[in-house]
This record gives sequence, C-alpha cells and structure tokens, in this order.
Amino acid sequence: MRRSVVSRIAGSLSRQMRSSTAQEAYLDADNCIVVDEHDRVVGGATKRVAHHRSSMQLHRAFSVFGFTPDRELILQKRSATKVTFPSLWTNTCCSHPLMGMTRDETEGVGGVIRAAMRKLGHELNLDGVSEEQLLFMGRYLYKAAPPELEWIEHELDYALILRGIDRTRVARPNEDEVEQIRCVSERELMAWIKEEPASFTPWLRHFVEIGVLSKWWKHLEDEKRLRELSSDEIVKMN
Repeated sequence: MRRSVVSRIAGSLSRQMRSSTAQEAYLDADNCIVVDEHDRVVGGATKRVAHHRSSMQLHRAFSVFGFTPDRELILQKRSATKVTFPSLWTNTCCSHPLMGMTRDETEGVGGVIRAAMRKLGHELNLDGVSEEQLLFMGRYLYKAAPPELEWIEHELDYALILRGIDRTRVARPNEDEVEQIRCVSERELMAWIKEEPASFTPWLRHFVEIGVLSKWWKHLEDEKRLRELSSDEIVKMN
C-alpha cells in the first residue's frame, strides 16, 4: 500500500475518533430544555438523558431551512459519529437551545434563534447571520423512536427559515458534525425522498409529509406572506 494511501486512511480514522469523542462529550455537557406538550419549561436534562430510550424526555429543538439565492434548499448529511440518526440527510441545521448559555437560549423564539445562530457557526462555519434573517415559522411536535434504536428523538421543534445564503458560505462545514453538503431544488428533493426515504431523517420527512415545507418554498421571495404563514400553534407531526 502506498504511503499516501496509508496517510489518508490514518487521517480519516483519526478524524472519526476525534468526532466520536466530541459527540460523546456533548451527551453530558449539553443541557437540553425539557418542556411539556404546551412548550412550558419543566426542567433540564442532559442530551444523554433526553435522547436515550430508557430516559427520553420531550425537549426543545430547532430546524433551520436555509435557502440559496436561486431557491435551492441547503441539505447536510449528518456525521457518521452523530448519536442520533447518523449519516442521514436532513435540513440545513438541526440542534437544541440549551440551558446555561452566556446568551440566554431559554426564552422562547428569541432564545431558539440565538441557539440557531450559534449552531450555524459551529456546524457549517456560517457566521454573520443576524437574528432578523431567521424567520420563525412555527412549532412542531414529533417523536422518532424506532424500536431497534437505542438513541431516539422526542422534540418540540421550532422551524426557522434562512434565505439568501450563497452555497460557497457553507462549503467547508465542521466535519465533526457534517459529512457532506448538497443543495437541491424542491422537485429534486421530493423525487429523492420518494425514491430513498430511509436516507433522510424522520423530522425532515415529516415536514415534507405535512406539506408545510412546500408552502414555505412557494413563498420564499415574499417575506410578508411567510410571516402570515407563521403560527404559534403547536402542530403534532406524528
């Protein structure tokens, strides 16, 4: 085996081990915001407690749907070392507001938007996004707990839209978090999900299945209409 090939394999293994260690650390360091089904804060729980099948707790999350100037949705393929749903394609950025952050993330929509700004930088190296650029579209309750999985999701998910992001700005994501980036048209995404549903996270499929993603996509250029589509109602997706 050539030295260059050996070096590449060794580098890849080193990155995987580092990523795995980082993801393991987040399980106990990240303190999720536990809520009831009406989004009332009832406490906190580590990511490990909130996501393990034996101790699962409903907690706040967010899903950012980032679009390029030519109306393509920015997808990420989750790192193979992610604890929940690794190596699956999903929306631009998905994570949690946390308790105990320097910039408070517990205060409803404002806290979630601050958390999204933090994670866009962490996962995608996408800095310079303002609070005003992130449009709150609604709250969505779902559970993803296939019986064969140890690590599962039960989240009250705040949906956020981010428009006008040039694909070059997300070309170098954090490989501890993101394996790959791909930008797709609505037609391309719908055909891909229909052909390979198991390649996508459950929550992204839910947003497609209930039809809200298509509604948002249709009105991307009309901020007034997007704001009209926003709702405080909590929608149960499954």
